[in-house]
Amino acid sequence: MSKPSLAALLLGTALYPVSLLAQPVLLDPIVLTSEEDAPGRIAASQAQIDDARTGTLEDVFRAEPSVTVGGGIAIAERVFVNGIDEQQLAVSVDGAPQNNRMFHHTGTNIIDPGLLKAARVDPGVAPADAGFAALAGSLAYETKSALDLLEPGRDFGGQVTTGLASNGDTATGALTLYGRQGPVDALAYGRRATGDAYKDGDGNSVPRTGADMSSHALKLGAQMGDWRAELGVLGFKDDALRPYRANLGGVISPRPTPESRRYVLDQQTRTLTLRRTATDGLLDPEIRIARSESALDTFDLATPDNATPDFNTGRADTVSVVVQNRFQLGEAELVVGLDNARSRGRYAGQFRGALLAFREDRTNTGVFAQARGSHGTVDYSAGLRYDQSRFTGVAGQSVDTEGASVNGALTWHVTDALRVNAGASSVFGGTQLASVYELDDFSAPDAYDALGATRGQNRVLGVEWSQGGTTLGAEVFRTRIGNVRKGLTARTLESDGFRLSARQDWAGGFAALRYSDTDVTLDGRGASSFDVRELGTIPGAMLTLEARHEVMAGLSLGGVVQHAIRERTGASDTDSDWPGYTVVDVYAEYEPAAYDNLTLRAEVTNLFDRAYVDRASYGGDFSEVVGQREPGRSIAATAVLRF
Repeated sequence: MSKPSLAALLLGTALYPVSLLAQPVLLDPIVLTSEEDAPGRIAASQAQIDDARTGTLEDVFRAEPSVTVGGGIAIAERVFVNGIDEQQLAVSVDGAPQNNRMFHHTGTNIIDPGLLKAARVDPGVAPADAGFAALAGSLAYETKSALDLLEPGRDFGGQVTTGLASNGDTATGALTLYGRQGPVDALAYGRRATGDAYKDGDGNSVPRTGADMSSHALKLGAQMGDWRAELGVLGFKDDALRPYRANLGGVISPRPTPESRRYVLDQQTRTLTLRRTATDGLLDPEIRIARSESALDTFDLATPDNATPDFNTGRADTVSVVVQNRFQLGEAELVVGLDNARSRGRYAGQFRGALLAFREDRTNTGVFAQARGSHGTVDYSAGLRYDQSRFTGVAGQSVDTEGASVNGALTWHVTDALRVNAGASSVFGGTQLASVYELDDFSAPDAYDALGATRGQNRVLGVEWSQGGTTLGAEVFRTRIGNVRKGLTARTLESDGFRLSARQDWAGGFAALRYSDTDVTLDGRGASSFDVRELGTIPGAMLTLEARHEVMAGLSLGGVVQHAIRERTGASDTDSDWPGYTVVDVYAEYEPAAYDNLTLRAEVTNLFDRAYVDRASYGGDFSEVVGQREPGRSIAATAVLRF
C-alpha cells in the first residue's frame, strides 16, 4: 500500500515550478510541527476556518490528509486522526471535555465553523493538561468571543453572513452581534442552513440529505479587578428525515429496513470560566466548570401495518470541573491542576417492539502537571497525570481502576533551518463507556470482567527543514490502544504510518502539498470498516494540494485538491477495495477597496463532478453496503458584511 517513492516524486514535482518565485512570505499555514512542545500538531489556519464559515468540519480539515472527516451530511460527520476515531481522543470545546459516546451512524461532536477561533489537533502525543483519556491524542476547539472580534476603538460591532449553493439549493444565513460596556462584553450568534437533497457526481439525488441545521452561541465576559469571568453557551440542532442509517445510502441485506426515519440531534456545551488576568508569574489560576451533552432521538415512521413504530433516545453528557495554576519559572512554564468529570451514557426506547432502558456512568478524578520550556537549542515538554476512575455498569456493577499517564516531547534545533522532533506518551483511559446506542442488557454480574483499563501508547518522530520560502517535513507515527472497548470485549487497536509535507511561499501566496499513509489494524490483523466502527477508519494513502494567491489587492484565488489512492482491503470478511478518487475545489475571494467591511466569495466544489464516497465514510469495503456519496459539483456564493 505504501508508496514513498511516488510521494517523493509528487512532492518534488509540485515544488519545482513555484520555487522560482520563492520569497520568505508566510501566509496562514497548516504546519506539520507548529509548536515546539507539540510534535506533529495540526492547526487549522484562520484562512481555512474563514473559508469554511458556511460549511462543516469537513471543510475545515479538507487540506489535511491526516485528519479525515467522513459522512456526506453534517450530522453524520465523524473526525478521524491518523485513522483513529475521535471517540479515542480527548475532545474539548472551550476547554469543556466532550462526551463522545454517540451512535456510530452519526457524528459525535458537531461544531459550526462560523463559531471557531481555533481548531488544534495533537495526533498521538497530547499534553497532560489536554484532559483525561487522550488515548490517541487530543482535539481542541476554541470559539470566538466579543473581544476577539471588536475592532480597536470600537465598543460594538456585528457581522452578517449569507450563502447560497447550487447543489441542493442550500441557503445559509448567520448573524453575529458583539459589544462591550464598561467591564462587560457579550457576543450573540445564530445560524440557519436549509436546503434540498443534493445530487452526487452522476447527477442522482441522494435522498434525505438536505441541510436542516441550526446553531447558536452566547458568550458573556466580565472583568472584575484582576479577575475575568466568562460564560459560554453553544448549541447545534438538526431535526429532519434522514436515511434510516444516517451515514449510509442503504444496505443490501436479508433484513429489510425502511428508507428513512426522523433524526433529532441536539448538542449543547456550557462553560463558566474564572481566571486571574493580572499575573506575577506564580499566581495565574483558572477555574472552569462545564457541561456538555449530546442528545439523539430517532423515530421510525408509522405504516399501515405498524401504528406504533420503534423509537430510540440516547443521552451522553459530561459535567466537569478543572482547577489549575500556571507557574512561570524562568524560561519554563509549569501547569499544575486537578480535574473531575462525571460522564453518563443513557439509552431508552422501543426496539423491535420491546421497551428497553440502560445506563452506564463513569466518574474520574485526576491530578496533572505539564512543564514546557527551552534549554539552549532544545525545546521540551513533559507531563504527568494520575487518575482514579469509577465505572458503574448497567446493573450497578462497579469497576474501579487507577493509573498514571506520562508524556514527553523534544525539539532540537540542529541549525537555524533544521529541527528534529520526537515525542512519546503512555495514557491511562480507565474503563470506557459504551456508545449510547450500543448499550444492551449487560446485567450479568460478571458482564464487564473482560474489560481491563484502556491504555494508549504513542510514538512520533519528525524532521522539518525550512529555508527562505521553502519548508519540507517528514514524520513517522505509531499509536497502540490496548483494551479498547468493543461491546463487552477488549480489543487492541493500532495505527501506524508516515506523513510528508512540502510548502512553497512566494510574494502573495503559497502552495502546500501533504501526503499521509496510514495502516489501521485490530488485534494485529487487517480490519473492515464494520470491525473498527467507533474505533477508527481505514484511510490508507491520501494526498492533498492547497494553494492560495493574492492576484491583486483585495482579490485572492485558491483551492484544494484531494486525492485518495486506491486501497486494498486487508480484512478477511470484505469483498471490495476502496476506490481512489480526485476532488478539486476552487474559489475566488474579493474585498473591494471602497468597502473594506465587505467580503465576497465565489467557489466551485467538486469542480469535475466526481461521483465518490469519502475515504473516511463507512462501508466502502462491502459490496452490499451503499455508501453515502458526497455532493457533486456545486457553485456557491457567499457574502460577509461587517458593521
